[in-house]
Amino acid sequence: MKTTLYQLHLTGRLKHMVIEAKGNEIITEWWTSKEDEDGKKQKTKETVHGKNKGRSNETSDDEQTILEFERKVKKKKEEGYVENKEDAIVGEEIVVSSTLTQSFAPCKPISKIKDKDDPYDETWLAERKYNGSCILLHNTGKERIGYTRRIKPITEILSVVKELRTNLNKLPDESLIIGELVAFDNNGDEDPKVLKAVTTETTTEAKAKSKYESLVSEGYKFRYNVFDVIFWYGEDVTDRSFLERLEITKFFGEREISTFTENMAAQAKKEEWEGFILRQAEDTITFTMNGKPKRKGAYKFKFIETTDCIVTRVCPGSGKHEVRFARFRLGQYEKSPFFDEPVLVDCGWAGGGRLGEENMDNLTSELIQKGYTLEDTQLNEKDWFAVELEYQSRQERNDKGQLCFEFPIIIRTRDDKPLNECEV
Repeated sequence: MKTTLYQLHLTGRLKHMVIEAKGNEIITEWWTSKEDEDGKKQKTKETVHGKNKGRSNETSDDEQTILEFERKVKKKKEEGYVENKEDAIVGEEIVVSSTLTQSFAPCKPISKIKDKDDPYDETWLAERKYNGSCILLHNTGKERIGYTRRIKPITEILSVVKELRTNLNKLPDESLIIGELVAFDNNGDEDPKVLKAVTTETTTEAKAKSKYESLVSEGYKFRYNVFDVIFWYGEDVTDRSFLERLEITKFFGEREISTFTENMAAQAKKEEWEGFILRQAEDTITFTMNGKPKRKGAYKFKFIETTDCIVTRVCPGSGKHEVRFARFRLGQYEKSPFFDEPVLVDCGWAGGGRLGEENMDNLTSELIQKGYTLEDTQLNEKDWFAVELEYQSRQERNDKGQLCFEFPIIIRTRDDKPLNECEV
């Protein structure tokens, strides 16, 4: 089995990738070209072995190779690769009257403002940064669709949340907005862990509805904060200034945005906010059609360092946690000076942190259902998942090539986070 894939790089060079399954090996060859002149070709070979020997879901070497081959091709397509060379050269265009493809990627806020910039120079507009789940709402003119940040359409599941359903019903024809669903417990504190029950593609509408109603009865309140608008009545408005887009989003309600000051920051830190999103009045946004979002249009200003990591390995805990997976091996992608594709860097272990026993039990149950046993286990790549991590500082790269964290605390799982966005 062999598949050839193409993707147009931002530099204008065409990326070629040939993935082949031969026996129990997966051979991947890749190179770039421009004006029909090929660059240096690179090749890797991966030997694949069967899984789950002696179990009902046992696979032979060849069977597992086919499964891994199909997974690898699928992953590359999700990253924006296509099988037709002409499609890659021409590039996809978003048609707001059609369902979004997974290659669509709205831009993300920049990690922080530049060192030379002063956040308190009265040119920055600030909005509270909430800890929630990113949701896109889309009216094609024929149907209304809700997507996760990974552009997975899960309208029926999302629609059980009244606050999402209300905004989706208000959305005009041929319009697309991006926002964040936030959950507050009965003390008014953000609780992002409960959002998985009503925003993940692996649940069902009935389960999501039951969980949502249960949370509401416990005093939880949900809110959908519209973050930005991408299309409005069929027009691409990403090249408009932030102030112009802000006026459009007021269609869904007023937003608390004001000039950033030191007093605001001090009060927010005292109230244990996560931080702010800062913008300049003239900032524009963008989107890409290669599955990889740019960072543009806004800046994070956070009091606590957080990042997203990939869990590649799990291990039971000790004491009362020995009955569940409670230790997690972390990784992040890092751009390589030698390869077009980023490489996965080991970031060490972290405990369950603030996941809580219920969420760790749910994770354990899900992994056991996939055929894993309650022991130190390396996950198959298709079963990797993202978590949000809070940490004090980051260590220097050690002699093993690891980039570990000081005092890492896992806050929650991130089903809405594409793994390729878990970056160093």
